[in-house]
Amino acid sequence: MWRSLWPTIDRFSLHHFRYIVNQLREIRVVDKRNREVVLDLLQSIVEIVTYGDRHDPAIFECFMEFQVLAEFVRILKIGGNSGIEAPLLQYLSIMIQNVENEHAIYYCFSNGYINSVISHHYEFDGGDLIPYYVSFLRTVSGKIGRDTICLLVKVHQDTAISLPLYDEALKFANHGEKMIQIAVRALTLNIYNVADEMVYQFLTTPTASAYFSSLILNLKNKCLHVDAIINGVKESFHEKKRDLLSETDRILDDFYYLKDILCIPEQRLNKLVTENIVNMLILPMLLTLLNNRLSNDTGLSAITCLYVLCRLLQVFDGTNLVNVIGSAVLFSFMPPNVTDAAESVVSARLEQVNGLAVCYQEGEEMVDLQHEGAENFMMNYVLKHSLEFTELSSCFDSSPLENSENEWGGIFSCIFSRNHSLMLGSLMLLFTVADSKDLHYQLAAKIGFSQVKTASEMIGSTVAGHIQKIVNQLLKVLASEPPLSVPILLHAAWFLRKLLVFLDQKLEDNDCHLFKTSYEVSCGHLYEEFDRCWFDHIPDVLKSEWANCKTALEESSQSKDPFFLLELASIQNPPSGSMAFLLLSSFLLLFIFLLFYLCCLLLKSIVLPPASFLFNISGNTGPAFDWQRMVDCVKVFVLHLQLKPFIFGGDPFDNPLANLKNSYLAQSGKRYPSDLSLASFGSEVALGSGIPCKIAFSGAGTRDIYVIPIAREISGKLLLVERHPLHSRKGVVIAIAPLAGLDPKIDEEHPTWLLVHLRDFEPRLRSDETKTLDSHTSLPEQGRWILGFLSAKDCKAAFSVILEETRKQRSFVENLVAPVLEEKLFK
Repeated sequence: MWRSLWPTIDRFSLHHFRYIVNQLREIRVVDKRNREVVLDLLQSIVEIVTYGDRHDPAIFECFMEFQVLAEFVRILKIGGNSGIEAPLLQYLSIMIQNVENEHAIYYCFSNGYINSVISHHYEFDGGDLIPYYVSFLRTVSGKIGRDTICLLVKVHQDTAISLPLYDEALKFANHGEKMIQIAVRALTLNIYNVADEMVYQFLTTPTASAYFSSLILNLKNKCLHVDAIINGVKESFHEKKRDLLSETDRILDDFYYLKDILCIPEQRLNKLVTENIVNMLILPMLLTLLNNRLSNDTGLSAITCLYVLCRLLQVFDGTNLVNVIGSAVLFSFMPPNVTDAAESVVSARLEQVNGLAVCYQEGEEMVDLQHEGAENFMMNYVLKHSLEFTELSSCFDSSPLENSENEWGGIFSCIFSRNHSLMLGSLMLLFTVADSKDLHYQLAAKIGFSQVKTASEMIGSTVAGHIQKIVNQLLKVLASEPPLSVPILLHAAWFLRKLLVFLDQKLEDNDCHLFKTSYEVSCGHLYEEFDRCWFDHIPDVLKSEWANCKTALEESSQSKDPFFLLELASIQNPPSGSMAFLLLSSFLLLFIFLLFYLCCLLLKSIVLPPASFLFNISGNTGPAFDWQRMVDCVKVFVLHLQLKPFIFGGDPFDNPLANLKNSYLAQSGKRYPSDLSLASFGSEVALGSGIPCKIAFSGAGTRDIYVIPIAREISGKLLLVERHPLHSRKGVVIAIAPLAGLDPKIDEEHPTWLLVHLRDFEPRLRSDETKTLDSHTSLPEQGRWILGFLSAKDCKAAFSVILEETRKQRSFVENLVAPVLEEKLFK
């Protein structure tokens, strides 16, 4: 509105710019009455300055002459409660963002105007001012360079005492809004990348450097929150997984931010950040693991420690942190005589021995780790030397590894733990260290999992021996009875395959026997699935799981997400009280059902089928559970198939399921005349061998139908056909159910009733499991059909035909899969 009253001249002319500035200078107070006028003036100034920066240098000369930035600061101060701060910051951000002339940028940052805007007292309580303010700070940080950052520093006696842009931004470092956190971190990285000598001196002062320690402290709190989620008492597993994914994403964001800082080529900054990471995060976690504790003094569990250390190594590639962790891990599992060798070198004070392993041993000799305050001493002592670590002492090269004892401590005791999550987590840490491209070659040789071509030359008999023991431990996991959960078996198989690749000697007979036993058990469990309701899907699941397991087993340590450790810990730590609640609920439901059933028996006018068809106490039944059990059996069997070449020899790229796929395609390509197996809803089919019966529909009474079971190769269906109104020998298909899983039973009290269970054709269990031709007519109670026949003889005939067709279908599937199941371990 106010713009329409301005003189009709060129809006971007120098004359008009002077006019606008003079109008702004006349403003003495800003309130709700003139707020819009002031905003129009500020917006016009920003537009004209942005235009002048590209087309008319005289405009910016006028901008400097009139000290327009000072006017912005004045308007900000007299703004009061008019709410002008947010749009003013936005206009300033737009102007600074779009100004490209270096002379103009230098002027904007000089004279303290920007610092005045930054340091102004804002009322951040409520409202949306914070996003505008942080956006302004980030915009300023994007324009600073090594020549201009000094203009924003407050100096006293040639020493930087404050950097308002940095100080004010850090106040929002832990803001709940993620976008604000991202903006603050981008700002800090911009400053770190262009900081000069004076700024770096300021950043490393105790006051400014406290930001890095608070960053690690917040990171530790997130780790504690991960523990709290795992041990939660109310959440279900799926809720836990959702919360764990959210919290671990936040931890990863912190890791990548710290990595970005370490990538800045400034030694003082790198040392400061690394000290905080090692001192406050890595060493407390290593002390937890190396001293065989389930948790440390801060309450952080060993599983979470292992997850964080693995993730840290995967993210912080190109840094020396892998050698800090690798040294501690290496030292923790060295046999006693090697430790004695290291101690003798330490006592001789050889100057070349300055690796972290020796430092850690020195610390252990100086203090009792069980004594109060010992951890702080150890952290400080090891930290003193850890950042100077360049290579391992030659004392480890000359140690008599081949004569060492078979006694292991530290992280190796975790590997042989009965806690499978702890075992797999410790292995994950070792593999992640060993696979790191930044691992020192001497450490790689000592650990023994190195991917170096000459690894066999570097690994002594003792190292090969401990690999053999780990292999044996993993094989025991595979062969455990009762079988462990499939996730544990899958990850154990991954570790086993990795070790077998690097093990250049045959397994012992006992280990081979363990695998053979485990393989036979997996075959037996898969055979059992042919008698259950999803046997017709076994060939398809075999093919899909072959590809899935192959991808999972071939995953590298650096790309393998250690999140599975937290998942396993959540499974092994179910919410306390959940089992009691489940039992209480089951007993309550059982009591209600028995009461209802008793009332129905007393009222003889109500006829009920057997109780087992109405109510199922066990939670481990039903199509969904049966499907998952079948998939798990297939997965475990496929894991054994893919591990077999690495144990008994053979081509690891050979796919025994290729022939299964070819034969299946050849069989499925056949077509038969009048093939009822191809019938679908609404199809017209010959009634032929159909057996007449009745079925009751809710709200629609009973209907006369024909039952036609049909099996053709891998396909099997039970057709419910209603007689065609115009063709007496034909009918229309009104419902279809898969043969597999029908499990027909004749009711004991009503010999003309045939009860059949239902499952979907595909493993997508929905509420509308069974479809009907008539959308206005629903089938009887979902999950079962009760078919009423004219006589007991007809009922038995239908029962026999369904069993026979199911047997034919099952026989075809068994013959199709038999070559794979009967494959010999030795060829």
